[in-house]
Amino acid sequence: MKFGVCCVPDNFVPAKKAGLDYAEISMAYLHGKSDAELREIKQKAAENGLYIDGFNGFFGSGISLYNDALETVLDYSKVNFETANILDGQYCVLGCGWLRKTPEGKDKAETEKRFAYILSQIAELAGAYGVELILEPLCKEETDIINTFEEGLRLCRAADIKSLGCLVDFYHFYKNGEDLSVFDDLREGEPRHVHLARANDDRAAPGQEDRETLQKWAEKLKKAGYDRRISLECRWSADFESDLITAASLLKEIF
Repeated sequence: MKFGVCCVPDNFVPAKKAGLDYAEISMAYLHGKSDAELREIKQKAAENGLYIDGFNGFFGSGISLYNDALETVLDYSKVNFETANILDGQYCVLGCGWLRKTPEGKDKAETEKRFAYILSQIAELAGAYGVELILEPLCKEETDIINTFEEGLRLCRAADIKSLGCLVDFYHFYKNGEDLSVFDDLREGEPRHVHLARANDDRAAPGQEDRETLQKWAEKLKKAGYDRRISLECRWSADFESDLITAASLLKEIF
């Protein structure tokens, strides 16, 4: 198992001190940077004993999934996958709940179909670049399109695209009140990726008080044969470095 953190380059030093393997960076942060700037970020990670394994925040504010032409969405995605290749990243997480939610006055069922089609097209493009596109189910407070892990699995299975997979984010899993029994029927390669914060509305980094919950999550993942990576995606306190060291230590011990 590999362990990382969702962060910006300024956090590479604390990530190194915490003994993490990789960084997961927002594509919205990287979008528009020059090749030279991207290589500087890659070098900074390497200097701190890290690699950039993947990316979240796939879309920034300058795109509309449902109002822009598909070609525009794919051109934006192409830039992201080129960025992933420069940084040697293996995956891109597509969450962006605000972007994919049903537009006002539109039908939810039709929006879901449109989103599934757009997702499949982006996933096919990702495959051409040798990158995995990973759908992130999000809690109902953030979107109304693909909330639960089960819904995300169903969509990805129906698409049946090798480069498309579903993530489980245990914070959203908790917020949705989902049951761990969904892990009992997973197929090979599911989940494709994991995001983790503690099971609490504060979405903070896990501490010793979260040990029992983490052990339950770890048991399910291990039983499912999951041995890929886990990214900490949390709201951090003012003492980011201390929180990160504690959380990283727990993950390594339990998972």
